[in-house]
Amino acid sequence: MKRTFLILIISLLSGWLWAQEGVKFEELTFQEALEKAKAENRWIFLDAYTSWCGPCRMMAEKVFTRAEAGDFFNIHFVNVKYDMEKGEGPALAKKLGIGAYPTFVLIKPDGTVHDKLVGGSDVAGIINRVENSMKSEKTVGTLTVRYERGERDKQFLLEYLEALLKVSDIRQVREVAALLTEQLTDTEKVESACWSLFDNNDLAPFGSANYHFLLENRKQFYRHVGREKVDTRLANLYAGVLSSIVWGRDTKTTPDDVKVMERVIRELQTDRKKQLLAYVAMANAYKKKDTGKLLKLCCKEFPRFSDADVMMMVMPVSVYFRSQEDKEALKEFVEIGKAFIPNLNIQANVDYVSYYFTELERQL
Repeated sequence: MKRTFLILIISLLSGWLWAQEGVKFEELTFQEALEKAKAENRWIFLDAYTSWCGPCRMMAEKVFTRAEAGDFFNIHFVNVKYDMEKGEGPALAKKLGIGAYPTFVLIKPDGTVHDKLVGGSDVAGIINRVENSMKSEKTVGTLTVRYERGERDKQFLLEYLEALLKVSDIRQVREVAALLTEQLTDTEKVESACWSLFDNNDLAPFGSANYHFLLENRKQFYRHVGREKVDTRLANLYAGVLSSIVWGRDTKTTPDDVKVMERVIRELQTDRKKQLLAYVAMANAYKKKDTGKLLKLCCKEFPRFSDADVMMMVMPVSVYFRSQEDKEALKEFVEIGKAFIPNLNIQANVDYVSYYFTELERQL
């Protein structure tokens, strides 16, 4: 009787201590974690993080340290965490198809991946997500098993594609999307169920077959998907392409491509139209190496851009003027930039741009 009572007390104390210290992440290799989970018939909870990921730090410092988290995860799981950029992390990221952070991987005792949950939550949120996933029969892991067994009908591939997109498994996304596209008719492609094939930079990048299909069938997409979604997709896509030209990153887009974008932008219903047309004008000047025009546009159009846009433009535009060996243009650009500083809304951006132009002016 005393022995039974003592064992009960020790068990209760162990559970209390686990809860007090939050989630107990064990220092195990992935193979060791698999072996322990199998031996103890427990699931693995794997935290895939990076050092630069803000939500990862929030989970580590504010969520997994909580008693409620420890009380749930320490009882039900073998808990491990890996920096995806160190040690066996890169190999694990490839093996598990991890493309966003944080990602939490639920693995069954037999080593089968059941699900991947992307993004941070509060304590109640992460516990609820994990519990719901463990009960679900349609997770990315269970769908993967069906896919590996050879299931390939259109409805299944659509369902699997959506699950893969949620967890950012880009390699598998492309493979499944390609198989699905082969089966779809043009009439089916414009239906709302297939919109994810076109509303994604990995599946429909600028210049791709899916991009051209979207452009050529805009009116049909308007009817099935809705004009707001379609115009927003094109506006976001063009913002990325045009800004990359101005930032000096895109050297492949041609002046003819820019003309097509300008024509489409003028037809879009978006509150970003003025900003996009400003980028068109700057991209044209950049492509034509028209230094004078680019200077005038910087002066005129900078007020249309957000802090982030301006932050990204300052360095490449100044580098461009340097490459043209036009000191006068560079001096004028410095004056334009300094005059624009009061329009910035975030103090950190003000500090950066001020410092950058002060240093640039000092070097002239």
